Amino acid sequence: MHTVMVIDDSRTELIVAEKALEGSYRVLCEQNAKHALEILKKTAKKPSLILLDIEMPVFNGFEFFSQIRADDKFKEIPVIFVSGNSDTATELEAYQLGAVDFVVKPFVAEILKRKVNLHIGIVEDKLKLKGQNITLQDYNEQLQDYNDELQTKASGAIQHAQHLEYFIIGIITDLIAKKDGYTGVHSKRVSQYMSILLRQMMKDGTARYPIKDIDLILMSAQLFEMGKIGLPDIILEKVGKYTPEEFELMKMHTIYAADSIEKFAYLLPDSPFITYIYQMARSHHEQWCGKGYPDGLAGPHIPQLARIISVCDVYDALVSKRPYKKEMTHEQAFSIINQASGIQFDPQIVEAFNKVHMDFYDISNVPGGI
Repeated sequence: MHTVMVIDDSRTELIVAEKALEGSYRVLCEQNAKHALEILKKTAKKPSLILLDIEMPVFNGFEFFSQIRADDKFKEIPVIFVSGNSDTATELEAYQLGAVDFVVKPFVAEILKRKVNLHIGIVEDKLKLKGQNITLQDYNEQLQDYNDELQTKASGAIQHAQHLEYFIIGIITDLIAKKDGYTGVHSKRVSQYMSILLRQMMKDGTARYPIKDIDLILMSAQLFEMGKIGLPDIILEKVGKYTPEEFELMKMHTIYAADSIEKFAYLLPDSPFITYIYQMARSHHEQWCGKGYPDGLAGPHIPQLARIISVCDVYDALVSKRPYKKEMTHEQAFSIINQASGIQFDPQIVEAFNKVHMDFYDISNVPGGI
């Protein structure tokens, strides 16, 4: 039986890989690349294939790869790099180093097993090529056809998952709007403000998120008030200032959202979609000074997306007319946000806001946003 070594600092991904491959292969799982290298050097029978994560602390996948390629005993072991970073540059670097394949996390069990089967098959077939009338060129063409088929299936699975995420976002957004019309419109505008502010911060280099995730972040931003679905109508519909008891109940919308997300997060382990929604829904009322809620987080301990959406949320609340208050002018809202820099808001985010505040003004002057 062939041995496959899987090296990944994510316990969840190791479990998925082990379940996908067990029965067909002997699977060696390691969370620490340095420890895995030590085990490899002590193992009498080397593995037929290595699945190797790239982004790992202390000793990453590229460092591990360079070590085994420098050792004659291990340099012929085929290595499939795996990574949660699907940008072209990372994949290209993996192939340039000598990887036989590249797999994006989170793992899809069936695709992972097919990839492993394919490359284990290559290991076996290379031993047989000499005695057959199959040229290496013919074999490589067959391999390319198979890889193209797998890529098509993987792309379809990813597209289906994205459509499912947007489907869920659309349903919850619609329910929020039905529950509270103001919150529905407010959430849409906040997402539009966030698009402007987040892109400016990425341009400045003060925010770093995968480009492929930007649309997902902005769609998820529409759910930051989703916990209000769980509030009594008497709270949502109240005109005027809340009593202390009512305000405590209003604050629970952050917990309601977080609890619901946590309850079902196991269904999508390591999902950026879940992470983004959770951070914004739970922490958008935290304050830079530590006096916000629900957790009293301060400064950089508050997730960055929550800090960004907080500025957008407050701006829209200030410039919007409600039954119990008049709308403020853009100038007044701009002044209040700047006065709260370093107290309620992250100064770095306020600095970015000051660069794009007139774009906020343009959106605020269109009913329902742009």
